[in-house]
Amino acid sequence: MPTNDIQLTAGIRNNLLLLQVTSERIDRTQQRLATGNKINAAIDGAVAFFASKGLNRRADDLDQLKDSIGQSVSAIKAADTGVTAIEQMLDQASGLITSAYGSLGKDQASVDLRKSLSQQFNNLLRQIDKLAADANYQGKNLLQGSGLRLDATSSSKSATNAITGVSNTRVTNVVSADNYVIDIAGDGAISANASDIANAERDRGIQNLTIGGFSSKTAGNFDDIVIRYAGGKGKDKTFTVTEGDVAITKTFTVEQWEQAKATGQLLNFDHQFASGTHINFDVDFEEIDDVPDTAGVGTSVIEKNVNLSVAVTNLNGVGQRIERSALNQSGQQKLSAGENAWAFDSGTPRMTIDERTILQAAAYSEAIGGSYGRAADAIVGTADIAIGGASTGIANDFTYALTASATAADFDFVTGTFASYTATLAGPNSTVAITVSASGTYTFSAAADASENVGLNLQTTGFHGIVRAAASTAAEADATERALGAALPAAGVTLTSLSGLADNLAHAMNFNVVTAASSATFTLDDGYGGKAVVTAGTLGSQTLNFTIIGGANSGATVQLTLASASLVANSEGTLRYNAIGDFTAPDEALFDVRAANAGQTSSLRTVQVTDGTDSNNLTVQLNETNTTQVTVVSQNVQTDGQGLAVDFAQNEWRDRADIDYAQRSIEEAKLRLRGAASALSNNLDIIQTRLNYTKEFINVLAEGANKLVQADQNEEGANLLQLQTRQQLGTISLSLANQAQQAILRLF
Repeated sequence: MPTNDIQLTAGIRNNLLLLQVTSERIDRTQQRLATGNKINAAIDGAVAFFASKGLNRRADDLDQLKDSIGQSVSAIKAADTGVTAIEQMLDQASGLITSAYGSLGKDQASVDLRKSLSQQFNNLLRQIDKLAADANYQGKNLLQGSGLRLDATSSSKSATNAITGVSNTRVTNVVSADNYVIDIAGDGAISANASDIANAERDRGIQNLTIGGFSSKTAGNFDDIVIRYAGGKGKDKTFTVTEGDVAITKTFTVEQWEQAKATGQLLNFDHQFASGTHINFDVDFEEIDDVPDTAGVGTSVIEKNVNLSVAVTNLNGVGQRIERSALNQSGQQKLSAGENAWAFDSGTPRMTIDERTILQAAAYSEAIGGSYGRAADAIVGTADIAIGGASTGIANDFTYALTASATAADFDFVTGTFASYTATLAGPNSTVAITVSASGTYTFSAAADASENVGLNLQTTGFHGIVRAAASTAAEADATERALGAALPAAGVTLTSLSGLADNLAHAMNFNVVTAASSATFTLDDGYGGKAVVTAGTLGSQTLNFTIIGGANSGATVQLTLASASLVANSEGTLRYNAIGDFTAPDEALFDVRAANAGQTSSLRTVQVTDGTDSNNLTVQLNETNTTQVTVVSQNVQTDGQGLAVDFAQNEWRDRADIDYAQRSIEEAKLRLRGAASALSNNLDIIQTRLNYTKEFINVLAEGANKLVQADQNEEGANLLQLQTRQQLGTISLSLANQAQQAILRLF
């Protein structure tokens, strides 16, 4: 069909075309007014349309990127909040350290307080790690670092825990891989702080205080010795000696003291604990009563030292060796029961020490401990310690007792010594005795226990009573009288018998003689509080029997025989006889024999157990093409050696050095934390700046896109009005053109 089979006049057709164009322009103008854009499709202007669309698309991409950048800012802020909280916890830890410095005393209350503070310190460190783990934001944790971790290998920890007396082995604050060698040495010989001993003697009034022995392999401990005194002037004296949870109490009565004083002796406290600790001291009531301001009570604490050490050497470092020894004084790397730590630059090995069994792991040679007891000075050295005389060493640990005895007949009043005495060495399974004669030093050697031989160098001057006899200054021999005064010119008096004199004492039997015309009175004074009075009915020959009343010799009998005409009437004189009771050696010298021990050792190795990753790093895209970005590296602010490197409290803060170490680690941790906070803050500033820039740049792009397609509303409104007018005129013009056709109809 033809495009237009109706023939229109040229005028009508022109007017029709004009109306069609005008109508299209009206529609276009109305669309521009409705949309505000002069270009709404590519056909309206392809170049401007696609340019605007590109700008808008970029703006949209940046708008989406802006949200991502905003989330990154929130992630960093979350980390910064965590850093602030961790800094506050480090400040709290510093406060605990300050409190510990204020409680550095050796008394139990101060020790317990420091232990409590150290536990609070450790709890704060655990909370720091928990806080760092909780600072997670949308799968990223900027406070846990790369996750790189070093630790001791399971096999080396197991090998170290297999050492007798060692458990809970670990290495904390591991900075770098290392190999630690553990060596245990010491024979367990017990001693005590010399200053504490001197203070106890001064403050309690006791004398010759000694603490010795060998620590038991099964019952030993590192506990201090506590001496408590109760009494008061002129009253009984009670001493309670405590080691750990074992207490021994002994009371000395006034009556006992009076008797000891009368015989020139001292009371003695002597005890050996099951732990192997031996304590011995003399008790002099007068010395105790002279101590001022005791009010009858008092307590002395004596720090016990044990020859036992655990040394750790780091082989991968510079070969540094750190030794914790139970011989050290408190505050000077002293080995203690419980957890002990050895701090190196590469890490801190930690082990829990069982003080009752750790000695079994030590390496040491066979030895005889120092002798102790009131007769200890009778032993001047050791001659031999061997199995069957061989040099292979003894097999077991024993405590031996050395005692001595002598008879009165062997005492020489001129030299003041016994010519000989019998020494007895008693071991757990046998007792052997030898006779020591003359003066000088002798070797005592005997199979004291099974096949073990123990040789000792002895001297005759070591036992109380042997050389310390009160009659040692006498000029006459035993049973020879010394007569003075007119009453006894002929010295016709004989000591015919002695019976019941106190053992371990030298006696000077003094008789005062007063004669009358036909009688005589003999008054005996034994020098130890004993008295006896006998009256002779004649001055001629007779036998006088004395029974001593009172004192150490109460009940003893003495018999004198007078020769004919031995006394002079109406005169006075004195008579003295030297005598001595048997020496039964109340004093005992104890000494310990320790068998050799091969010892145990171990190697504790740290290695990297977890590889580091960048999974916690935050990469922030800064433009729509991802050609510009910034990576926020996760900062390890945990307490481990790869992070803040602030270690758990060492040794329950028993030593000042341990507190100093904690103080240094906290200060260094604060510096590391500030560095981590600075890195996060710097990245936050960069990203925040880019976020603000992105917001503004989105507006720039949107504005540029609008400029390319946006219509001028005023112009388009004027255009519409003009087009509407033109449309009306076209319609009128078309109507006029059509009237020419209508005029033809009038012809019909």
